[in-house]
Amino acid sequence: MYNIIVKKYGKPEVLSYEKDTEKKILKNCVKILVASAGINFADILTIQGRYQERPRPPFSPGLEVSGIIQKVGKDVTGFKAGEKVMAIMKYGGYQQNVIVPAENTYKVPKNMPLIVAGGFPVIYGTAYSALVTKASIQKGETCLILGATGGVGIAAVEIAHAYGAKVIACGGDDKKLDICKNKGALHLINYKKNIIRTQLLKKNIKEVDVVIDMIGGQATLDAVKSLSWNGRLVIVGFASGKIPDIPANRLLLKNAKAEGLYWGELAYRCPKKIKDDFRSLELLYKNKKINPSIYKVFKLSEATQALNYLTNRKNVGKIVLKC
Repeated sequence: MYNIIVKKYGKPEVLSYEKDTEKKILKNCVKILVASAGINFADILTIQGRYQERPRPPFSPGLEVSGIIQKVGKDVTGFKAGEKVMAIMKYGGYQQNVIVPAENTYKVPKNMPLIVAGGFPVIYGTAYSALVTKASIQKGETCLILGATGGVGIAAVEIAHAYGAKVIACGGDDKKLDICKNKGALHLINYKKNIIRTQLLKKNIKEVDVVIDMIGGQATLDAVKSLSWNGRLVIVGFASGKIPDIPANRLLLKNAKAEGLYWGELAYRCPKKIKDDFRSLELLYKNKKINPSIYKVFKLSEATQALNYLTNRKNVGKIVLKC
């Protein structure tokens, strides 16, 4: 068995591929033989020592995995050896064997391939919490998604569409935005070429009810100015690298609100709620309302290449490591 180790903070090139050591299972945990590990932007920040969760080297990065349970701790109920599961963690997923608390482990939706399940929890869990838990998205509402061409963005397009919302996908690449249209977006806006508010008015959209924001910067400010009465802005990330100064007067005038979503921490603080969310997502998957897929697969030993691929934004959707 092998794993990926960070011995010092830095760029993805600092990763090393090493033989794993035997792990002792704790009484409230499960041991998983990993099939697939999802790649996320948070992994890049963690490797650099710049993420909210800042483990000290040596450690393995990785927020999510799928695989087969090898062993369960003595206090674990609801799981047994041989079951297909997916799990989330604060770090440690780039390994062929992981030990994860049972409360952060979930059964893989029926008929979902393990390679897909390894990249499912973070993006779909985040998108669902943003849209349903935070924004309480309703049928017929207009939903603007900033950063719609990334993993969370595409998941958000699917889920918003599944809930009957009118979806506006915003991204910085026209070819990638075309994929959002296939996922259910009614309108596409390239925010690198156009001013969002101007494009909305050209499409006869005066206001939006919900904004899911993975971008930050000027795009956020444009979106806030377009919020409707009781509008909701949910902040998921700052892919632009710029944290906006949100004008509070705009929120006041529209009786609107802006909320943050740190999904990884939420998942650890409220595991029962997240488990319920995954049951709802499983139903959407069963009814073919969402169609999770993998854009590109790398070997575990190719983790550096995979992270650089993500850094250069070559993907449209999810990248995973095959373990």
